[in-house]
Order: sequence, then C-alpha cells, then structure tokens
Amino acid sequence: MKRSVILLLFAVSLLPYGCGQAHLDRQTRQLLGELDGYVAAREVYVARKLDQMDALRKLADATLDPQLRFETELNIASEYFSFQFDSTQHYLKHCQELAMWSLQDRERFMLASVRLGHLYAKAGSHMEAYRLLYEQIDTTGLSETLKTEYLLTLYDFSLDLAGNSGLVDQLNIANAASFRPALYERIPRDSESWRSILRDDLSEQGRFAEADSVARLLLAGTNPEEHKYAIYAFYLSEIAGRSGRTAEQMAWLVRSAECDMINAVKDYASLTMIAQNILPSDVDRSFHYLRIAQEDALFYNAKLRPWQISRFLIQVQDAYAQRQLRLKKWTDATSILMAVLVLALSIVSWFYVSRSRKLAAMQKELEVSNARLTAANSALNALNAQISDADRVKEQFIISFLESFSNQIHLFRTEDNRLRNLVKRGRADLLLKDPALSKRSEKAREEFYRTFDTTFLAMYPSFVDQFNALLQEDARVDPPRGQLNTELRVFALIRLGVDDSKRIASMLDYSLSTIYNYKVAVKNKALGDRDSFEEQVRHIGK
Repeated sequence: MKRSVILLLFAVSLLPYGCGQAHLDRQTRQLLGELDGYVAAREVYVARKLDQMDALRKLADATLDPQLRFETELNIASEYFSFQFDSTQHYLKHCQELAMWSLQDRERFMLASVRLGHLYAKAGSHMEAYRLLYEQIDTTGLSETLKTEYLLTLYDFSLDLAGNSGLVDQLNIANAASFRPALYERIPRDSESWRSILRDDLSEQGRFAEADSVARLLLAGTNPEEHKYAIYAFYLSEIAGRSGRTAEQMAWLVRSAECDMINAVKDYASLTMIAQNILPSDVDRSFHYLRIAQEDALFYNAKLRPWQISRFLIQVQDAYAQRQLRLKKWTDATSILMAVLVLALSIVSWFYVSRSRKLAAMQKELEVSNARLTAANSALNALNAQISDADRVKEQFIISFLESFSNQIHLFRTEDNRLRNLVKRGRADLLLKDPALSKRSEKAREEFYRTFDTTFLAMYPSFVDQFNALLQEDARVDPPRGQLNTELRVFALIRLGVDDSKRIASMLDYSLSTIYNYKVAVKNKALGDRDSFEEQVRHIGK
C-alpha cells in the first residue's frame, strides 16, 4: 500500500514535464543566450551609430563645394540605407537636386536616382521603385559602371518582388534569371557581386552544396563586424534551411542577427525568423524578439516590414492560448490524481487504524496523511496561480505592443512639427509642397486603430455583443464588422487592464477630457450599477 502511494506522488511530480512543450536543444539554447547579450546592448550600438551620423551630417553642412557635398551626402545616404528610410530618401533626393541644379551633371543625377530606386525596392515601395527605375531613368549615355549598377538594382528589385505573390505579373517585370547573363559579362569574375549572383543562380537550380561553397567564400572575405557579413550569413541560413540542415540554419540566423545588432541595422529579417522558429518552444523569448523587430521596423519607417511582423502577432497569441490550455490540462490531471491519492490515503489510514493497537501510532499515520493532502492542495493552488499569471502576462504583452504603435504616432507628429519648422526657417522649401507631410501622423493613427481593432477582436470576438448586453437598448453600438468605434476602444483598453484615463488618452491620441466624457456618457447608459460598470467590462470573455 505504501508503495502505491509513493508511485502516485511521483506521477504528480512528473506531470508538468509529460504535458509540456518541446524543449530547445542545448546548442540552440547556447546560441540564443549569446544573442540575448547582443540584443540587450543594442541601444549602445544605436547610440554609436547616431554619433557617427551626426558627425557626417555636420561635415556635409560645413561643405560648400557642390561636388564634394554631393559625394558626402551620397555617403551619408549609404550609411542611412539600412538604418532609416526617411533620412536615406532625404539625402538621395538632395543629391538629385545638387546634381541637376548646382553641378548640372546628368551622370551624378542618374546615380542618385538609381540609388533612390534601390531604396524604394528594398523598403517595399514597389510602385515607386518601378516608376523610377523603369519609367524615369534613361540609360542612354551613361557610363558602363553606372549601367552595371543599374542592372544590379533591377536584378535585386526582381528578387524582392519574387517573394510577393502577384506583383511581378502586375508590374510586368522580367524575372531575376533574365538579368544574369548580362551581369556575368559586365562584372569582374570572382568579385563579390559576381559570386553573389552565382550563389543565387546555383540555389535556384537546387545545387545547394555548390551554392553553399560560394556563399562561404563571400563570408570568408568579409569582416564579421561589417553589415555585409549579416547579409551573407542570412543567405547561408537560407541554403542550410532548403537543404534540411535546421540546426545550421539557426546558427547562421543568430550570427546574422548579432551582426545586425552590432551595426545598428533597423531593416532586417533574421531576428524575426528566429522568433518564428523558436515560437513553439520558447514563447516569451519569441515575443521579446518580435517586439524588438517591430520597434526597429517602425523606426525605419518602411512600408513592408511592419506589416509582415504584425501578421506574426496572431501566431504568438495562439501560442499563449495553447500554453494556457496545457496548464489547464495539468490542473485537471492533477485534480484527478489527487482524488485517487485521497482515496488511497483514506484506505491507508483505515488500514493502519484498524490494525493499529496503539493510539500514538494511529495518530502519527493520520498526521502524515494530512501533511500529504496539504502538499497536494498547495500544488493545485500553485498551478491555478500560474494560469492567472499567464493571463496577466498575455494582456501586458498586448498592451506593450499597442503602446509601441501609439508612441510611433507621437513620433510622427513630432517629426512633422520639426520638418515644418525647418521649412519656415527656409531650410527645405520643397517640403511645404508635399501634401503627405501633414497627413503622416493621421495615417499612422488610422493604421494603429486598424491594427488595434483586428488584434483585439481576434482575441475577444464576442466583446461587442457582451459589451452591448451591459447597456440600455438605445445606447448599444453597431460598428462595422471587424472594427471598433472610439467608445469601444476606450473600454477595450479597460478590458486589457489599462485603468488610467491619462494612459488611455495617450494610447488613443485623444485629450484626457475627451476620454473622461466618453466613459461618463457610456456608464450613464448602463443597465446596472454605473459604479461597477468598468469592473463588469474587465470580466468580459473570462
């Protein structure tokens, strides 16, 4: 009988391990631990990058010679290329102006135009890239060097479009393979560009072993702290993944992400792919990486990357829901085992009481039984607390994600005001003609509302119906499908645990008095006690 009780206790102790998630292997855990160190120090790398850019900007401002200033600003644009879209675009457009008006140099104007088209292609502004590269650039009379760069840009543009379904046909652009024969002839054999094209060619043919060898040659000739190292490591990860070598794929992705952190790169894919790969096994770390990738993508301000990362948020939500379900299963299984344990302990107690001749021995066995029951109850309470904590962590993650979008709206508005001040001081007359300048923060706010509505309703699909059930019939709301109105967004944040009206006002970009008025107006139409209305909202969906 004692032996049976011990086996039951042992089964309870092993339950979380039997129902848990698959664990990361030792090598991957070590790699991710190293990556965490680089991620934690990313603000240091960004500060260093900003200091370098500030020095270059001051040098450009102090340069009076138009030709030298053109070269300096072209260099600044190259440094900004993977750091911030708006600044890169600004300097490339200014280079176009210098080449056209001050230098009257068509070659330099076309050089700046090709670089600008390349920027649009990489940032996901595909229509802008197409119009500039295919409709506005005339290659007649260009130097052979610039023609080669132009062909390389078209080649990269075609590769970027290949990953976006349907766009290649819509824009009537030739596939990347059609550019390779001309590029092989123009580019010096065994140069970096030549080997990059050969690597792509071999991969496309499925000759992964040869593609891997060429990719390693590119990496061997690159300093591990150069941005190119991150790019070449990423391509090696793709080759390893397509060859079925998943452990090697993760190792190259981590190296690429570490190099991105060192170079303060804001437009990248490696960290996001790592987050996707580890999601089933390490939800918390996956969300941490995803949040950093989203912050960097919003800072860079390209069209494509934030949208790609946002789509992954639903997968994170599903992973949290699955983890919560596993915890519930653990609790249910533990309850059953505890019931069996109580029954077994009762039998043990009866057995020893009936056979015991001494009151002291019987009392001792009862004390042992009670202690075991207490320990089992404590284990159940701990599991219930863990489930509650999982809910709070999930909601806090969602709140933090939404705040990052809200903060971006404020950042746009601050940038708009700064640019207007520049214009008023006569520093950038052309910006006043840009109709999108005054609308950028409004577009960002609309995008924030759309993302907020979609994400929240995916989590709580019955929120609107349950919210209306708390109101008088004439006060109930009927927003368009998949959307929330302002009142619903205010109380959706309250459902997520945001109680402070000032914080709600900041996230929704309204004044504090407006938020207060919305809350009062809605609570005045409540069916029950208006003072407990917010508490009822907090329990929607539970």
